[in-house]
Amino acid sequence: MIVRSFIFVLTIAASLAAQAAIQLPKNLSHDDRLKILEIVGFGSSSKILSDPYPLGGYAGFEVGFALENLPAEDIGRLGDQLPAPQRDLTISKLTFGKGVYNNFDFFFHFTPHMRPDEVVQYGGMVRWGFYQGSDRPISLSTLIHVNTVNFSNQLTTHTYGIDLVGGVTVESLALFAGIGAIEAGGRFLGGSSGVTDTGAVESEFATGIHTIVGADIRIRNAFIALQIDRYKLPVFSGKLGYRF
Repeated sequence: MIVRSFIFVLTIAASLAAQAAIQLPKNLSHDDRLKILEIVGFGSSSKILSDPYPLGGYAGFEVGFALENLPAEDIGRLGDQLPAPQRDLTISKLTFGKGVYNNFDFFFHFTPHMRPDEVVQYGGMVRWGFYQGSDRPISLSTLIHVNTVNFSNQLTTHTYGIDLVGGVTVESLALFAGIGAIEAGGRFLGGSSGVTDTGAVESEFATGIHTIVGADIRIRNAFIALQIDRYKLPVFSGKLGYRF
């Protein structure tokens, strides 16, 4: 009953959260498209936003509501430029995590939005906690993550990455930091309503390195997670969740 009630509340919160539709300028060149991919492709990739320690085997389960802020202002200066600056993009999503065998955790997230002018996102992550200190509150883990985003039917991105994360837990506070490699592919809409300079559908690909810094604050079974990911530009994320 508690689980269903909490998920219901998070679903309502996600549905009511601000969700800005992205605007892409017309006549985007190859270099412009790569810049956009590095901003919103990298920036929308899957985030940890959780305790760095494994969820606890078969019994570990968490649900949450997350917000991430993508700095999109530079997009409006590309191509034919936008008549008004592009505001930063706020993406809301529901997240679920489950601990499984031998310190492996699985995470899944999605945006509960259905309108075609919105940003629709879904993805997942596998985490392996390969070290937990026996006499020190230190943990190390490896994460493999995938993510897909449809930006207002003008751009669809697919991101893949692998991260190495270390964490320190002191009572109800956990701090974590890491580094990872990321790949992003993007498909830009062509045609009369498209955004490419060629008028055709164009696909781009980019790779990069990013760093992670974050904190997880526990309040009994509830938690608040904050995270900063540094790609070409910093992305700020936060999550309110509950562990069972």
